[in-house]
Amino acid sequence: MDILYISYFYPPLGGPATFRNTKAVKYLSSLGANIDVITVREIEYLLEDNSLLSECRERELIRTASLDPMAITKKLSQSGAINSRSLYLGTSERMKRLIRGMIPVDDKIAWVPFVIAAGITACQARSYDLIYVSCGPFSSAIAASYLASRFHLPLVVDYRDYWTLLSDYNQGITKLHRGISSYWERRILRQSALLVTATSGIGRDLCAAFGEGLEDRQMTVYNGWDEEDFQNLPTSSAKNCGFEIAYYGAIYARRSMKNLYAALLSLRQQELLPPDTKLRLYGNYFVETYADIEASGISDLIEVVPQLQHREALAQMMQADVLVLNINSSSPYGTLTSKIFEYIRSQRPILAMVPAAKEAAELLRSCGHDYICAMESASTIEAALSRCLEDLKSPNPRSYQIPPEYERSQQLTQLYHRLSTI
Repeated sequence: MDILYISYFYPPLGGPATFRNTKAVKYLSSLGANIDVITVREIEYLLEDNSLLSECRERELIRTASLDPMAITKKLSQSGAINSRSLYLGTSERMKRLIRGMIPVDDKIAWVPFVIAAGITACQARSYDLIYVSCGPFSSAIAASYLASRFHLPLVVDYRDYWTLLSDYNQGITKLHRGISSYWERRILRQSALLVTATSGIGRDLCAAFGEGLEDRQMTVYNGWDEEDFQNLPTSSAKNCGFEIAYYGAIYARRSMKNLYAALLSLRQQELLPPDTKLRLYGNYFVETYADIEASGISDLIEVVPQLQHREALAQMMQADVLVLNINSSSPYGTLTSKIFEYIRSQRPILAMVPAAKEAAELLRSCGHDYICAMESASTIEAALSRCLEDLKSPNPRSYQIPPEYERSQQLTQLYHRLSTI
């Protein structure tokens, strides 16, 4: 099986989007697929992880130029015109959303012509069995749609997240912007030979909204965890504190840690926190996160640890006393952060600030995790964390299940067999 795989996010970029694509190429290739990857050249991005390069298993890697904002920012930085890192991290999330909202479809639309050009060259040089596009950015699906039509190839569309059904924030500032995206989403879904979704909720909601026989052409491939990543982990540094509450990943859009800070402040005032408690945020963060920390009243308890390479982060994760998960209540039913599966695999207690009646909470409960509270409510966070702290004092620690069906190799083996039928 020969696959032309299109993804904006690929090593050395880091983060959950890159993990999903790297693991997909790795395991599909190990099962016999020959995969050529089209991705972007250097861009300014929050996360980089060169350790992922050793996992890349593509037959050919095709890097293209782009004129999207992140690519242009990187070019200006390389020319010495600006400090792109400071600009990127120092620009508010509100301003970024405004800029994104002004661009039709999404802010990577200017990558599309380069993908099409590279894809035409690739398709003329080789005979592919299908085109696989990883979304977002969803504009890359427009390029994939064109290539699939021109070369009469099946189109497989992988939704890592919601597109126009996302309710967290408006992705277009006008009805025209939103109408353009809706048109393309409906057209691409109609064309797709297979719709792959990262959660069952995304698949359910797309089938309900767009119909058109999608149920028979949809499958869920969870992000899961890669068991190989947890083998022979590097030796992590000592926690340097008595009790560590740890959060891994980005904080963006409507997600916030303010009410967790308020809950910790209340527990400290009641002298209910374990001695030498630290809240550690692992990752690279924007200016709003630092402002929230300064205003929290517990800034002395909070430590920001710059992004670690993936396996180093896992080693630290395995040492945490409590892990924090954060999903705002306005998120659609099927919103699952990628880290939830590695959290589950770690078997550490999880303070899950997630909607109680949506997919993330259902998954956690099925594995024995029930410290569930609303991100928007300091009182429910305090209650859940208090219960967790009491349980940790018990001589009989709680056990948590690791459901093997969510392991990445199993998920991707199912995908390989489905692709083989197209």
